[in-house]
Amino acid sequence: MALALGNQTDHLALLKFKESISNDPNGALDSWNSSIHFCNWHGITCSLKHQRVTEMNISGHDLHGSLSPYVGNLSFLRSLNLGNNCFFEKIPHELGRLFRLQQLSLPNNSFIGEIPTNLTNLHNLKGLDLGGNHLIGKIPIEIGFLWKLQTLKIVENNLTGEVPPFL
Repeated sequence: MALALGNQTDHLALLKFKESISNDPNGALDSWNSSIHFCNWHGITCSLKHQRVTEMNISGHDLHGSLSPYVGNLSFLRSLNLGNNCFFEKIPHELGRLFRLQQLSLPNNSFIGEIPTNLTNLHNLKGLDLGGNHLIGKIPIEIGFLWKLQTLKIVENNLTGEVPPFL
């Protein structure tokens, strides 16, 4: 199956995501193989015209692993929902390259570290849900520059300091 360059980038990013999963007890990613086009994989939505990944919704499947930084290569992604799984380690800084992203939903996992400040590069972001993790540190004041942001959920973390006045 020949893929255009952009499609190859998306395909590789999804394969790297799958590689970063250490346990998939419900078989959520079983369809992620070469027998079908990646746009038909479970949880993946692609644009009709260019066959680029625009949505990735793999929430509530008890996936265990780290979030692959290669997800940051899904340059057409508008919605990323990986909530209610068992992702651990830090949220990759590469997510800050997803300039088309409108919804980032990573609640109820086990992410650690600080909220990456480069998420504030996501000027199209309307919803950011990082609640129910193990995030530490202060809320980046730069989040106030996300003019389109309508929903911010960061409860049930270990954040410190004062809530910035813009919230």
